[in-house]
Formats: sequence, structure tokens, C-alpha cells
Amino acid sequence: MGIAEMLDRLGAVIGPPPEGGVVPVPWERAPEALGFQLPADYRAFADRYGMASIRDELHIYTPSAAPSPKIGQPLGFEGFLYFTTEPYGYCAMLAQAYRDGDHDECPYPLFPAEGGLLKWGNNYSSDQFFWLMRGPDPDRWPVAAKFHSMREWDLFEGGFLEFLLAAVTAQYPYHGDVVPGGGEYLGDGRAYRFWGDWSEHVRE
Repeated sequence: MGIAEMLDRLGAVIGPPPEGGVVPVPWERAPEALGFQLPADYRAFADRYGMASIRDELHIYTPSAAPSPKIGQPLGFEGFLYFTTEPYGYCAMLAQAYRDGDHDECPYPLFPAEGGLLKWGNNYSSDQFFWLMRGPDPDRWPVAAKFHSMREWDLFEGGFLEFLLAAVTAQYPYHGDVVPGGGEYLGDGRAYRFWGDWSEHVRE
């Protein structure tokens, strides 16, 4: 299934893009800013939906030029990396567990380690969602999910959009943990809330 078809299927479940559209991320800057490009399916999602919270539960982060409410978080692509590299957050705890050899807690290194985890989302249950940066082709990076309450990891051998679509359509085994309620609408014909895009000002 191609990216366009997956986005159409996702839209049938969670609703249309935000009214007025989304300010696209300048992805051409990513290789210089990050040292690599992000997966094409994720880029397509970000340019259609922006930063979004599905069912007020699953939060998907995208690079933004708007200031974050979190003190000290940088903007743009650096801000996106900060979800993984923040020195005192959950990811820092996972990175330390890996370095300490506690591979039940974290079986993979975290970015910037080669082949490490790069976070793209989380939910209110403190479950964390990453790409495992395995190999040079970002479109082949699988999704690694850390289910905090179960203290379990799952490696989904598919991309971001494939994982998201499987979760909201109850095709993923842990769909009820990823996004309780699946694609149930919140109102206005949408099952998500828009939280921002590349614009320099946070929309009211």
C-alpha cells in the first residue's frame, strides 16, 4: 500500500486535515539540521495533519518553528530531536538503562547512537513510540513501542503510517494501549486535535 492510499485510509478513520491546512515543514533542511532525512510516510503525515493528538491520547510530534511550552526546548528540527535527547526526561532514563545493561527496560540504544531509537510520539499512559534507526534508509526503519505499564517492548516491522493505521483500525495487537477508542470522533468530524505545525505562531 502506498503513502497516498494509507493517508486516505487514515483520513477515513480520524477525519480530514485541519481547516485551513497545515504549514509544511521545510524537509529539504532536514539532512543538514539532523544529519539524515526522516521517513517519507511520516513527512507526508506531518504536512497533512501537523502535530496531532489522536483521541486526546496518542501524541504525534512534528518539527515546529513555534516556541514550545516546555522551557528550554529548542525550535525546529533540533526541537524534534529534543524529544529523544532531553537530558532529564523519560528517554534519558531509557538510555541509561541500556548503558547499564538493563535490556529488559531498554533493549536498544537511543539516538545519537548508531542504530538507535528516535522518538516520534507518546501517549497519556507513558507509552513511548520510536523509530529504530536500523540501516541507512529511513523508509525501512521499523517502529519500536515501549509499553510502560506492561514493561514490554514491541518491534513493529513496518513504517510509521502502517503502524498508525493498524493502531486506529484495531489491526495492531496492542491497539487498545496505543490509542484507546481507536478512531472515535471527538467532534467536528475529527478524531484528533491539531496542536501545531511549522508556523512561527501557535494557533489559538
